[in-house]
Amino acid sequence: MRSQLTLGGAFAVFVVVAANAQTLPVRSYDLRIEEQTLGEALSSLVSLTGTQLLYPPDLADVPHAPRVVGRHTVDEALAILLQRTGYSARLTKKGVIVITPKPTGEGREMKVAGRGLKASLFAGISTFIFGANGAAAQDTAVQGNDREEIVVTARFRQESIQNIGGSVAALDGRELRRSGIVDFEDLSNRVAGVELLDRGPNTNEINIRGVTNSTQVSGNQLQPLVSILVDDIPVASASASQRDFNFFDFNRVEVLRGPQPTYFGEGAMGGAIRYFSADPDLDSGKVIEGMWSNGLSTTNHGGFNYRVDNATSFILVPGKLGVRVVGFYRKDDGYIDNLGLGKKDMNDFESYGGRAVVLFKPTEDLSIRLAAHFGRDDIGELNFIEPTTIGNSVGTEDLIAPSLSLIDGLGQDDFELYSGKISWNGGPITIESITGLYKRKRQAETFSSAYTYGFEGFFNAFPPFDTASNLLSSDLTAVAQTRGKEKSVSQEFRFVSDFESPLNFVAGAFYQDTEATDTALVAGPGYANITESGTTEIERSTTRVNTRQFSAFAEFSYDVSERFRVFAGARYVNERVRSTLVESFVIGIFAPIFTDPDDIFAPIYFPVPNDVEALTAPGGPGVSFDFKLNTFLPRAGFEYDVTDDAMLYGTIARGVRNGGLNSPFSAMGFGPVGSPEFEDALTYGSDDIVTGEIGLKSRWMDGDVTFNIAGFYSDFDTPQIGISNPGALTANGPQLRIYGLEIESLYKVNPNVSLFFSGNYTEAEYTKGMTVFSIAGAPADFQDLAKGNRPPNVPKVSFSAGADLNYPLGVGDIELTGQVAFQYIGERETFPQNFPSGRLGSMEMLNLRLGLETERWSLTAYMNNVFNDLELQATTIPTSAATLVDGVLDGNLSSAFINRPRTTGLTFTVRY
Repeated sequence: MRSQLTLGGAFAVFVVVAANAQTLPVRSYDLRIEEQTLGEALSSLVSLTGTQLLYPPDLADVPHAPRVVGRHTVDEALAILLQRTGYSARLTKKGVIVITPKPTGEGREMKVAGRGLKASLFAGISTFIFGANGAAAQDTAVQGNDREEIVVTARFRQESIQNIGGSVAALDGRELRRSGIVDFEDLSNRVAGVELLDRGPNTNEINIRGVTNSTQVSGNQLQPLVSILVDDIPVASASASQRDFNFFDFNRVEVLRGPQPTYFGEGAMGGAIRYFSADPDLDSGKVIEGMWSNGLSTTNHGGFNYRVDNATSFILVPGKLGVRVVGFYRKDDGYIDNLGLGKKDMNDFESYGGRAVVLFKPTEDLSIRLAAHFGRDDIGELNFIEPTTIGNSVGTEDLIAPSLSLIDGLGQDDFELYSGKISWNGGPITIESITGLYKRKRQAETFSSAYTYGFEGFFNAFPPFDTASNLLSSDLTAVAQTRGKEKSVSQEFRFVSDFESPLNFVAGAFYQDTEATDTALVAGPGYANITESGTTEIERSTTRVNTRQFSAFAEFSYDVSERFRVFAGARYVNERVRSTLVESFVIGIFAPIFTDPDDIFAPIYFPVPNDVEALTAPGGPGVSFDFKLNTFLPRAGFEYDVTDDAMLYGTIARGVRNGGLNSPFSAMGFGPVGSPEFEDALTYGSDDIVTGEIGLKSRWMDGDVTFNIAGFYSDFDTPQIGISNPGALTANGPQLRIYGLEIESLYKVNPNVSLFFSGNYTEAEYTKGMTVFSIAGAPADFQDLAKGNRPPNVPKVSFSAGADLNYPLGVGDIELTGQVAFQYIGERETFPQNFPSGRLGSMEMLNLRLGLETERWSLTAYMNNVFNDLELQATTIPTSAATLVDGVLDGNLSSAFINRPRTTGLTFTVRY
């Protein structure tokens, strides 16, 4: 150990920086200290906070001090800067912070608890000791691949994840880049408890901890179970398919697991996902700085993929005003071939867009942030393949589109997002105003496997009518066309206290007004031969949904003692959803195709033939339906510091989701228009969840090991489930019982190598049975959704494990970087009925990354899905076509969706 600093004066030289402050402020500061030498970083801290600081001069040259970005108290900033240095800090009676070597075996001297330094001996700072084989064996300290202590705002105040009594995962911009995470599919593979049903770009259906939408068909219009926010503006679509956002130049992504009613409202039944774009660095000392990145890759049996991204900051007034402008472009060639059309790589994808962020800080306590995002995605066909080419595993690299898909699918998805955030630090209370405008416009034309195969089965049921010798022999292909647009205006006010007392609070009010219009059209050229009017359209409906919500929330926290804290709060929600049928009609069938008048009968999913049926009330054009919520959503919990490095916590919370309107065409599968069965199927009610969680957050081995574990239990009442008949329909199902265990851990082997693991074990089942559809030949009491069935898309076991490498090569500042990541997703169901043919096999994915990095540039080679494991991601079975054979309920697949094959690429990034 080098020379040690003593207050008695034995130390040869003191470095004294800033001499104005006599006592250490307890306030938080907006800090941005970039990676540099420790001496420069400490000088920046003094300059930004005005504190008085003494430290040994040999610390000044320690390279690669961690970045400190965000709002921190001085002790929080020092805790980050002094990681793995073997030094700690304490406050003298004269109010001077002194940094001294930490004696072997001595308890920690500063505690990072987010509550400011105390004027006595501090009880703990998170310092990490170098591994025996690492750089500590030398006489210089090297900042290796340490993952920074990410600061999040999950409770609307800046805190370390380890200090939050709840399950939170976060990845900052650097980790997103180094791990090659570019969309939500990559993110879900990395975060424990998060599952994704992915049929293609912008069709994300997300569940967290088994809280799932139980969706089978991409047309199901279910409200999301997870709140999704970009720069604190809600962007979750009213349909089950959520949009991807370009992760380039994001500051961080936060994933909050479990209901989050107090902070994020009724939509956060399963949790919340928060994206934060990067700000211009007003204190960088540069007028212009930025980052440019370019990537090229190729996919097995597919084409080339290309992307280019750029972010540039312009500092107009140093420390006061700056602008950051981002642009991005991505082109994927696809990897599924359509033999019928002779087209290769039909599921191609092109995306471009950008964002601009203006940050203005006229005073130290006031900041104004304006942001604008826009993007356009041009999407080919969905990622589905011919069902007859697959077994439990795909087992082939020849990915072929469904044989009856005789169209070249196309889609377009545009969005705009504008936000304004004003923050004023009034000392004991910080006030924030967040205003947002979100627009999304989308249209698509895709092959409808559900209708195509559903109608094929229907017509073949009437001998001698079969598709080989009649009017339908020309073409059975059904095309689903969808158009939708939505506009959402939101306003939120937040009040966050920072009292010098045991009691603090977070409170606020939220308003949102959303209008969404969706049109669904099913058509096919062959159907003109069998409709009375000769039209190719089978069904068309347009629905307009107006949602208006007002909510207010408050949560109070109280420090019972220095180690024990409790918190409780609630959100009051007043929401009205008005669904209006703008148009709704179906086309009747041409009668002469039937040889017997008795055949003029509608099976469970088909309208009465021989006429063009204009639906009348209830269910006709111009009829509106109101769905209202007026309720309180409570949340409560505790935090107990078992030791300075271990916190036990518990929470309980309630979430709720409003009901909605189904397509009249789908509702006709249950009964004629006007019948009680039809009216009952036309709408669905709200669902409700209560979740309890208990967990432990801890650090071991002087901070080299981080180990967090949580157990959770949920009762999900009347969950909304999506079914196919063959039209998309939503119904309320039986209660779901969900419980499980979640682990996240990190082991810093030495300064150059760290290991990570995150895993989730989930048990989920329906506690009662339910008859969704009557099954031909089944007993009278038969229930197709049986008690004990698992909900869709909830694997029992999933985990991610791997290693990060960061090794200085000794040539300039060049470092060797690398990552090995393995993801496992267990078997899961696609349908609440648990059809055996719809069961998805387990996935084992290995991803590798290796590169060189300096302060100015990086070059990374990667291979995703090294083993080329091709597994089904989703399937579709027309529910009403299912049959009971030897007591087993099953049906034929009408579509099957596949993951991306092995992809190999290269990424080059320059910082300027």
